Amino acid sequence: MKFLMPLMAVITLQAAMATASDVHVWEKVELTFHAQNSYANPYTNVEVWVDLKGPKFDRRCYGFWDGSNVFRVRVLATAPGKWTWRSGSNQKDAGLNNQHGSFKAVEWTEADKESVPTRRGFIRPTANGHAFKNADGTPFLLLGDTWYAAATHRFKWNDDDQPWPIGPNAGFKDYLRLRKSQGFNAVAIIAAFPNWANDGQPWEI
Repeated sequence: MKFLMPLMAVITLQAAMATASDVHVWEKVELTFHAQNSYANPYTNVEVWVDLKGPKFDRRCYGFWDGSNVFRVRVLATAPGKWTWRSGSNQKDAGLNNQHGSFKAVEWTEADKESVPTRRGFIRPTANGHAFKNADGTPFLLLGDTWYAAATHRFKWNDDDQPWPIGPNAGFKDYLRLRKSQGFNAVAIIAAFPNWANDGQPWEI
């Protein structure tokens, strides 16, 4: 899954911490870079990436522009061991290119995996293509609901965590609580709902 005042190249504290301390497999590591140059449209003109290497893994992972002169790349380890990365971009920019670092990934305990199922890794098809499993080989039963319009006014977003009964005042979090209590583990959402422009209603995130 693209500024303004020139700055010295900086890797933020979160990226630096990834070098100094261990992370778990399947746990997000966010690397943040600051461009030295200015761009008329950084969203479309700048591509940034890191080349990530680890146990049986060697791939280019692309990032995104996050406003001002900030670019981020989010990576994770798919196996325990040492992981290294080096940054690059399609621009001649010292703030985005040739930064590098490393981190060590460790396994979750079985108790950790039981408490948070996503710690078992990405969902993938079984060998026969008839079912799903987690990256660690355990079966995954997909139980989903269809919330295509979840990003529109139909699923109100409340900043607080006050629960509301299902009804006119219920919001996104309330529907999420309900489905979670019923054992659902997935929802289908359309990121750009097709009738936003003509349904006469505001939209909310």
